[in-house]
Amino acid sequence: MTGDAGNEADSPPAAGDTGAALPRVSPITFPKADPAVGKPDETQPQAVRDAYRECTFALGPEMGWLLDALRLQRQIVEQSYPSKFRSHRYAAALLYWSRIYNTAVELLRLTSWAAYTTAPPLVRASLDWLAAEHAVVGSEFSEFEAWLRAAYEPDREHSATNVGMGQYMAGQQIAMRKELAAIYRAAADLSRPHFGASALVVAPESDRRKLAVHWGDQSFHFGWAQLLFGWQVAIQQQQLRFAVGRRLFAVEREERERFQALGRQSDTLLGARDRCRAEWVSEGGRQRLLIHNFRRQPSGAPRRILL
Repeated sequence: MTGDAGNEADSPPAAGDTGAALPRVSPITFPKADPAVGKPDETQPQAVRDAYRECTFALGPEMGWLLDALRLQRQIVEQSYPSKFRSHRYAAALLYWSRIYNTAVELLRLTSWAAYTTAPPLVRASLDWLAAEHAVVGSEFSEFEAWLRAAYEPDREHSATNVGMGQYMAGQQIAMRKELAAIYRAAADLSRPHFGASALVVAPESDRRKLAVHWGDQSFHFGWAQLLFGWQVAIQQQQLRFAVGRRLFAVEREERERFQALGRQSDTLLGARDRCRAEWVSEGGRQRLLIHNFRRQPSGAPRRILL
């Protein structure tokens, strides 16, 4: 973890800085309602409606955990509304946290609706944002400050507001966390046009005798849903740890107790020996992804898949 993330006063301008004033942090807005996973309506294909029904039956604890974690996050943000919290570190963290939160809601819907193909890129993006959130409130806060001092100026040449890209990556934060690094690498490889990754998503029942492509398929697959939910639980547990462990937000005793209870529940969920999970193994001097307990239905025979 980079630097001290306490709720101190914002850093002074660095040597050579123009000294331009930072914009004030306005009162934040946030959803008034708790997050929810919408049930597919009658306009959705029957396969999607069946997938949602099977997912809620087979993986209700994972779905419930994720919704509870997201409700707690929304509550912490709501409690952190008062002006005493509105430092620039607070604002920097919220920029990333908002992206993580909205993507988590969408990932929950996509997974429960069996849209497994679209999930790995969003998992990877969430981890990039999570890493940046951790780094930017610490010793790398000066990079955010430098961008903010120059942002939102008029650009006369293009008759535009020059926000500036503010290019920033914090990959070292992922590398420092073994579990998240493994998920990041897996989600990244599954997001790319590799032959094996594409076949596993689109043709999971294939073998040496047949290549069974399910084009545009959105039918339930227990292994995929369980693997993706496991990754999402790991990400949201880290997001909650960030929110509760820093002094940037309003976290009372009740929220800390709820966080601790969720931590115990996540350990139970992710520690089940029969759940679908992925790990990196070494073979022939290179790293390969080994997926355990991969199966279409909970009652199906578990398989190991080596990518």
